[in-house]
Amino acid sequence: MPLPLLPTKELNLTQIDRQGLLYRAQFLAQQVIPEWSDFSLNFPENVVLEACATMVSSAISVMNERFRQHALATMTSRLSAIRKGRVTGYTLQGSTAAQVDGVFRLPGSVLATKRISISAGFRVQSGEGIWHLLADTAIEVGSNASPTCTLENADEQQSTQVSTEEASLILQLEHTDIVEDSISVTAGNGAYSSFVPGGGVSKLRSFVEVGPDDLAFIALLDNNGRAYIFFGNGINGAIPQGAITIDYKTGGGANNAVEDDATWTILDGVYDVDGQIKTVEFYNPTASVGGTGQTTVEEAKIQIPQAVRTLERAINEDDFEYAATRVSGIARAALMTSNHTTDIGEDAAKLYLIAYGSPDADTGYYPPAAPTTAQKAAVTLLIDIDNGEYAQMMGLDVTVMDPVFRNISVMVKIFKESGYSATVVKANITSALTQLFAVADDERARNPLIDFGFKLLDSNGEADYKLAWSRVFNAVNDAEGVREVSPSADNLLLNGMHLSVILQPNEFPYFTTVTVYDMDQGGAEI
Repeated sequence: MPLPLLPTKELNLTQIDRQGLLYRAQFLAQQVIPEWSDFSLNFPENVVLEACATMVSSAISVMNERFRQHALATMTSRLSAIRKGRVTGYTLQGSTAAQVDGVFRLPGSVLATKRISISAGFRVQSGEGIWHLLADTAIEVGSNASPTCTLENADEQQSTQVSTEEASLILQLEHTDIVEDSISVTAGNGAYSSFVPGGGVSKLRSFVEVGPDDLAFIALLDNNGRAYIFFGNGINGAIPQGAITIDYKTGGGANNAVEDDATWTILDGVYDVDGQIKTVEFYNPTASVGGTGQTTVEEAKIQIPQAVRTLERAINEDDFEYAATRVSGIARAALMTSNHTTDIGEDAAKLYLIAYGSPDADTGYYPPAAPTTAQKAAVTLLIDIDNGEYAQMMGLDVTVMDPVFRNISVMVKIFKESGYSATVVKANITSALTQLFAVADDERARNPLIDFGFKLLDSNGEADYKLAWSRVFNAVNDAEGVREVSPSADNLLLNGMHLSVILQPNEFPYFTTVTVYDMDQGGAEI
């Protein structure tokens, strides 16, 4: 009886690699053509076998990876996190663009003799960031400066495509690093919205929420900030007709944040009403606000399980803290009541917020920072007793607070490794301390070593409020180029003391400065 041409039993491919698949394909070929014995790539037919083995091997890898993405612990894809979050009602946030207020002015005290117009879109640069003027402004005759205006760290983009008028249409935008909330869609049958119909402020989570006549779209951003625009199938969500115009912005994130009185370079020409070129400068009296990166997979791994416990209400501490971190740019939150300090009365609470600061240029780690007014207002709205998505309990008065930072200065005496300069060693120590005191790493994964005072626990799980001296010692000692920390009694001081720092319940440690003494050079300050 001849051998069967195809396998008759269920195949177990979980442990088969590409080479094993190729051997099976070659064996099958020999069953059909017994004289086929040379399987070298000298013959084109063998390329087909190689291609089949490669394609099946790739398919197995893709399936294994997709299965792996179902587990939070091993998830690396943002789209997988979005799908996983939908089960619990959790939505990953997109990036936001930083804005800064300031004025355009003439150098010195010169007054304009003719009107100088500056149009929306005008470009100004600080560091590597390019900022665009949001609305027209001007320096009027007899004035040295324009009224206060706003610049934004984002570029405007537009994509025009023709609808195929098929159900469940998906469009991909060309650019990456897209500011999610900037996406607007207009088709031949009208303007589309990504919000729940009826004037709601909640984003659509699925097309189940809309009917056949609702002009709705859903935007999903992958790990690279590339956007996919989804439309309905005609039953849930209207199918777009004709030309589809998508306006959006690229940029955003925290990398280009500026401090007050930053250094600016004017990139575009400025002219008066007679077409004469003029020299102007930009001055910002306050630092930029906003500018946050999109929710990372590492953040989602923490927040998705919390979403299961916090569904449309805020009752205990975890609920309020989770709700606060749903606001873009908020890294930590701590709810304190009379159980934590006598400064807070009964039936009252204070919700302290920690925002992501501008990432460190060398490590990419995020220092803690105070939230903006807009972020505090957004948290207040989320927990509003009447209209909040995570409404607080009746009878509990929760106040959203700025953080209380405890500044930490470090003094250390060290010996260097051979081949390292003092300057390099100090830079490495500074970098190590920056990472130790960061609120999150370069992927925005939470740093568990730093927290509010009452969240720093002893071995019994009780608050000990202690920023441990030994943690700082270990960070310095492990910095590249440090051979040894001096054994002297004053080898490492935190705020001038050879002791751990005891924090108040609501205090959050904030690294300020490090002074390093080179004991190889007799204790000279580096």
